[in-house]
Amino acid sequence: MNYQDYFGPYAEEQNKFLKKFFKQKKVEGRRSTPVVAPKMWEEFETFIDGGKRMRGGLVRLGYESFGGKKLKSVIPVSAAMEINHCALLIEDDVIDRDVLRHGVPTIHAKYKAYHKKNYRKDEPQHYGNSMAICVGLMGIYEALGLVAGSDFIPDRKAQAAEFMCRFLVNTIYGEALDVDLSYHTNLIEKDVLSVYQLKTAWYTIVGPLGVGASLTGVSPHKLKVLEKYGLPLGIAFQLQDDILGIFGNEKKTGKSVASDIKEGKNTLLYVYALKKGTPKQIQELKKLWGKKEISAAEIKEVRQIIVDSGSLEYCQKRAQKLGEEAKLAIAKITRDKKLQGVYSTLVDFVVQRES
Repeated sequence: MNYQDYFGPYAEEQNKFLKKFFKQKKVEGRRSTPVVAPKMWEEFETFIDGGKRMRGGLVRLGYESFGGKKLKSVIPVSAAMEINHCALLIEDDVIDRDVLRHGVPTIHAKYKAYHKKNYRKDEPQHYGNSMAICVGLMGIYEALGLVAGSDFIPDRKAQAAEFMCRFLVNTIYGEALDVDLSYHTNLIEKDVLSVYQLKTAWYTIVGPLGVGASLTGVSPHKLKVLEKYGLPLGIAFQLQDDILGIFGNEKKTGKSVASDIKEGKNTLLYVYALKKGTPKQIQELKKLWGKKEISAAEIKEVRQIIVDSGSLEYCQKRAQKLGEEAKLAIAKITRDKKLQGVYSTLVDFVVQRES
């Protein structure tokens, strides 16, 4: 079975649940804290709108892979995963100081504009950041509430919640490491891959699969096999994300090809180019990487250095190899041929995706 045929219809089921969920939360918000809560939920609902619902789909895939049959009962847990995903992105946008995501203003940018329009006291940016952090935290806690309120026996809900907390902490460690490493010099590949594993692989692949599998009551040590699939695939996902961040089609990705360069993001593309480039290339790349007011010609120059140094080819091959490694674990996760097809085609999508 193709991953699109598996995730597509299930995304609609998640969206129906989320629509009812947000409607309920806005009603609750108007009753409890009308000054801020309804708007917080409105902003969150707008932010989560669209998307492939891949992480929610992975919750169901993990559940089915270990014999789960109550597919309708998994929907709230899948929705919780999507809420977690968006909550983490909201916090990440604050840290990265991104004002756009998929061409739409980020939560902190929208609250900054709201402050400018309605208030005079204090700094609009501080207000925007503070409110965005609150919105993100609200999402994380409500996601855990959805797991706790799901239709599974208490032991299984507890196991799923514990796994969710574990991958969230790993993600936070990865975010913190990413922040800290941005102040270091002379980074090596191992540093970058540590961030990719913690910040991307755990919350994109291993976490959702593990939460779903936990709902079946499978023993925790048997979940280790998910790491054999999810960690290499998650790193491959991030490598492809980095490539699209500089070489992608902006209309398809919804992201400027200048943003990673302006941010001075510590990607493997950058670190490997510094390792393999000529002295002149290294000097020029260091000068342009992190430049806030970078021109189109300078962006083109950065791209050329990454290509000429062999960094682009290296990262592409690395992603392909990691995808092959992930595929080797599929047969150990499930014997179901239909589900094996989902796992396999998902690997192909991750390595070849254009958005």
